[in-house]
Amino acid sequence: MKAVFHTGLAVDWGDALDGRPWCLASVGGKPLVEHWLEWAVHLGIEDIRLVLGDGADEIEGFCGDGSRWGLHIAYGFLRQTSDPEVYLRRSPRQWEEGLLYIAGPVFPRRLRAQAADGDPIPIPLPSAPGAGAAWLLRKAEGRIACFLSRDADAVSALANGVCNTASEPWTAFDLEPVLLDDIRAYYEMNMRLVRGEIARYVRPGFGGGEGACIGSNVIIPLSAELRPPLIIGDNCRIHPMAVIGPDVVIGNGVIVDRQTELTGSVVLDDTYLGRNLEIRNRVVAGARLIDPSDGTPVDIADPWLLAPLEAPARASDLLRAVGGWVAAVVLTLVQALPFCLFYLALRAFGKGRFQFSPRLAVRARVRSLPYWLPPVDSSRLNRAFAGLSLDLFPLIALAAMGRLWLCGHAPLHPERDANLRRRLRRYYPAAFGYHTARTAGNDAFSSAVTADAFYYERYRSAIEDLRILCRTLFGRLLACMTTSSGGAL
Repeated sequence: MKAVFHTGLAVDWGDALDGRPWCLASVGGKPLVEHWLEWAVHLGIEDIRLVLGDGADEIEGFCGDGSRWGLHIAYGFLRQTSDPEVYLRRSPRQWEEGLLYIAGPVFPRRLRAQAADGDPIPIPLPSAPGAGAAWLLRKAEGRIACFLSRDADAVSALANGVCNTASEPWTAFDLEPVLLDDIRAYYEMNMRLVRGEIARYVRPGFGGGEGACIGSNVIIPLSAELRPPLIIGDNCRIHPMAVIGPDVVIGNGVIVDRQTELTGSVVLDDTYLGRNLEIRNRVVAGARLIDPSDGTPVDIADPWLLAPLEAPARASDLLRAVGGWVAAVVLTLVQALPFCLFYLALRAFGKGRFQFSPRLAVRARVRSLPYWLPPVDSSRLNRAFAGLSLDLFPLIALAAMGRLWLCGHAPLHPERDANLRRRLRRYYPAAFGYHTARTAGNDAFSSAVTADAFYYERYRSAIEDLRILCRTLFGRLLACMTTSSGGAL
C-alpha cells in the first residue's frame, strides 16, 4: 500500500501565510505534512509520494527521504491544475494494492489517544472483488480531499474522476479527517489541540509542566512567564519579561522579544515578534497578522515589530555567487569590444534599441534594467547580435558589478510579479536563466516564468548554473548559424 500527498495545490487561506507553503503551517506545533506522515506510519504505509508545487524546496528540505519517520519518500511535480488525480493516472498500476490520498489541507483528527503499543491499525480487505470499502472526504465543490482504500477498483475510480461511492465511517480507524478549508478552521483546530486534544498525538515537545508542550533547544529565561495551555516548537527563543499564553501555539524557529504578550494566537515558523507587543487571537505569519474570524490580513511594514526570519542559505549558494561573479567579469571583458562595435552599427542603421524596465534586483532593490528590443523585420546584423548574446551584455555587466546574479531567476517586475515574488522564499534575479536558454519565445514575460522560478528555486546549484550558461551561449550561437542567411543587413 502507498500514499500520495499533494502539497502544491492552491489553497485560499494559504495565500495569506506570507509566502509559506500551507502544508508546512503549524498545526499543534508540528507542520501539517508531518501529521500526514505520522498517519501513514500508523496505517503501516512505508512508500510515500509527495507531489510538489509552490514551496517545493522547503517541503523537501523538511521531509527529506523520510528516514526519520521510517518511511521512503519520493517526489514528483505537478503544475497547478483543477484535476490533481491526473498524477495517479500516470502510473495506475502502482496503486492497485491500496492508496492513502490527500489533496488538500486535511487534518487527521484522532478520536482518542493512540494505543500504548503504537501498532498500526489494519485496513479492512474487500470481502469480494469490486466490493472494497473506501473512506472519503470531499470538498465543498465535490472533489476528493482525502481517500483511503485497498480495493483496486475504488482506486481506479478515484484516478479516473468517477469515484461516486459513499464513504465508509472513519470511526473504524478511531479517526475523523477534518478539512481546514479556511483560516478560521485552521485556527480553531489549533485551539482544540492546545486545549487538550494534543494528548491524542505524538507530542511536539518534551515537557513544560501540565498543559504545556515545549520542544527542544528552546531558551526561556526565568523572568519570562508561561501560562498553560501552550505549545512551543523547536529552536525558539523567548526573551525576558515576555508573557506566553494561555492558548498559544508557536511553531519552530520563532523569536519573541522582551515584554511582549501573546494570548490565544498561532505563530507560524520562522517569525520574529518585536518588543512591547500585545497580540491576542491572531494568526501571525512573518510580517503579517491575520484575523482568524474573517481571514483579514494586515501587513506590518516595520521589521522591528514583526518580520519573517529568512531561511538559511545553502553552502552551495556561496559557490554560485563567487563562481558567477568571476564568470560575469570574464564575459564582460570578452564581450565589451564586440558589443560596442555591433551596437554602434545597429544604432546607425536603426535596427533596434534598449528599453529600460523596472525590475526587482538583489536585496529587493528596484532597478531599471535594459532589455533589447529588436525591430519587427529581423536582419542579419540583429541575428548576429543576439546569437553572440551581446543583447545580454548590459545585464552581464550588472552581474559583474554585483547588482544581479549571473544565473538564476528572470528579474521580476515589482508590481506585475508581486504575487510570484511573495511565493518565492529564495529569489535570485539574474542575467541568464531558463528564459534566456529558450531559443523560441525568449523573453522575461512569458507564461513559463512561474514554472521556471519554482524549478530553479528547488534545483539551483553551480552545475545547474553552468548548464543554463552553456545552453544560452551555445544555443543562441547555433540558432544564429542555422538560421537562413537571407534578409537585409
